[in-house]
Amino acid sequence: MSDVSAAPPARPVRELLPNLIWEAVLLLVAVGVTIGLYLQNSEVFGRGGAWSTMAFTGFAALGLALSLRTGTPNLAVGQLAALAGVIYAKQDSILLALLAVLGLGLAMALITGLTGLPGWVVTFSAGLVVQAILIGQATGGVIRLQDPGVPGSYVPWAVAFFVLSILGGVLFAVPAVRRLLSANRPAGGEAGAFSVAKLLGALVGITGSSVLAAVAGILQTRYISAAQPFDTGLLVDGLAAVLLGAVSPFGRRAGVFGVALGVVIVDFLWQWELLKGAGSWVMTLTAAICALVGLFAIWLIELIGRRVSPLVTAPAPVVPAPMPFAGYAVPAPVPNVPFAPPGAVPPQFAGPPPVSAPPQFAGPPPVSGPPQYAGPPVSGPPQFAGPPVSGPPVSPPAAPPAPGWPPPPPQ
Repeated sequence: MSDVSAAPPARPVRELLPNLIWEAVLLLVAVGVTIGLYLQNSEVFGRGGAWSTMAFTGFAALGLALSLRTGTPNLAVGQLAALAGVIYAKQDSILLALLAVLGLGLAMALITGLTGLPGWVVTFSAGLVVQAILIGQATGGVIRLQDPGVPGSYVPWAVAFFVLSILGGVLFAVPAVRRLLSANRPAGGEAGAFSVAKLLGALVGITGSSVLAAVAGILQTRYISAAQPFDTGLLVDGLAAVLLGAVSPFGRRAGVFGVALGVVIVDFLWQWELLKGAGSWVMTLTAAICALVGLFAIWLIELIGRRVSPLVTAPAPVVPAPMPFAGYAVPAPVPNVPFAPPGAVPPQFAGPPPVSAPPQFAGPPPVSGPPQYAGPPVSGPPQFAGPPVSGPPVSPPAAPPAPGWPPPPPQ
């Protein structure tokens, strides 16, 4: 099983290098968009309108970026921001609005961390519930602030967004922090498997993003002196900015300045189009194009990152024992070893398994030589007794007559 929470060799610069290259491109685009907006209407920066929308869009994007970095995308950011704005407008209490959203975020984080369900499924479902409650409770539509007061400057909030975004990028550049909080990044294994690291990542990602969304909703309510019981586009603009900044929806992989630059580009493009009188569909299409460009950049960064700085550690291949064959040790076939990325230390090969020596051959059996031929048996020539003598047959001598035989002639 692959494990993304294991400790690969620490190489933060190599892992961040593709994101830093993309952020250099975003910096050039942000400078160009800023110059274009200034040439369109320089008073935008003087009245502070550019910084106000950047403040609440930036905090919504900051929450989304945090949830994406931990692998638990929070798709309820827009509804949670609307909920915080409605509570703030009705109760005139920032603390109560923050605590209410904090409780919902903690509940979503526990469900995600304990069950192992994807964060975007849990938060999307919870966001629908919040949206239904807000619409049901909104009898008069827009809810105005009880005491709007004099709106202050939003420059400090915009600066706070930039500082938090960059500090968060630097903090997640530390290998130990990335490994600790990104256990929810898909890396094989059983779906829904529980682990303490996944629970911790969900608590930080979903709960933290919910609080940041509440801050964005309160800032937006103060800016327009009213609250609306639905998402006013914070999820769309914030997600477009985060994806353009190349924060991977898989988790973990992200740069340092990408979120801040993405917010500058998306927000300034929105204001530029607003000054030119573009329709809402044009603004939505612009946000969609920014998101698609960011997704293409993320795909390239993930593709390069898998070869330059892989995040998944795999177990070493098991080499089977040699197979004995007729007294010889035949080495087993070597299995396919996965592609080793540049810089990775290859597994040490201790050489082939020891081969037992073949049985010693003592040579052919001793040769006794051909059988000795003693020649034919010498029995000598046959003794010739001469030709048989054929004369008259010799009768054997007659036996002497028995006494009293033959009888005497009669007298």
